[in-house]
Amino acid sequence: MIKVNENPPLYLLDDFEFPDPYEPFDEGFVGASYDLYPKRLLEGYSKGFFPWYQDDEGMYHWFVLNERMLLKTDEVKTTKKLLRKLRSSKWDFKINTRFEDVIRHCANVKRKHENGTWISEGFIKAYSELHNYGFVISVESYYEGELVGGFYGVAINKYFSGESMFHLKPDASKLALIYFCDILKQNGIEFIDCQVPSEHLGSMGGKVYKKEEFIPMIWEASGYNNRFETNIDTETEKVYD
Repeated sequence: MIKVNENPPLYLLDDFEFPDPYEPFDEGFVGASYDLYPKRLLEGYSKGFFPWYQDDEGMYHWFVLNERMLLKTDEVKTTKKLLRKLRSSKWDFKINTRFEDVIRHCANVKRKHENGTWISEGFIKAYSELHNYGFVISVESYYEGELVGGFYGVAINKYFSGESMFHLKPDASKLALIYFCDILKQNGIEFIDCQVPSEHLGSMGGKVYKKEEFIPMIWEASGYNNRFETNIDTETEKVYD
């Protein structure tokens, strides 16, 4: 790790170390790395950092925002309409059945105020490798047997960071999120790190936390400085009645 600028601090992440997340970074931008090796991703996420995009020179930009949105798994907001869909036999929800399809759908989603996608082929390759190791999970929504929505995220010990969502049918990603939050609760996982605050996730119960609040929460949940494991039982089922 090389500090290339003092004020604001900026780093070249050329090894597997990360700086103090409490440093006064400019708009949360920490620095860049040449790669997204599994060890780098695990170290970064467990300490509160995440990569956001890849620049034209192939460098991966890392961030630790001053404000972060977290969704407590026992504070998810739902509606009667969504609950009816969850109970419907037409809908089904699964985990890790279509990871590659999910991440590529997320990469192709057209979003407001964004040109293109931050999910480059480099991201897809890196997170696919981490998925093979068990540290990235995909959640899928099916309607009448067809994949219509879902999301994927990084799972380290009791920490889950949601990365990106997509839907091809209204409410498909919301339903997947509600379903998965029930599974996380059953596994003793208290929150999803939604990273960037959004109106969509705020409407589902997400709340904004200051860095001084969310960094200790992430460290405790991820077991920072301890062994990296994935502790989510993906076989857990939830019955809505």
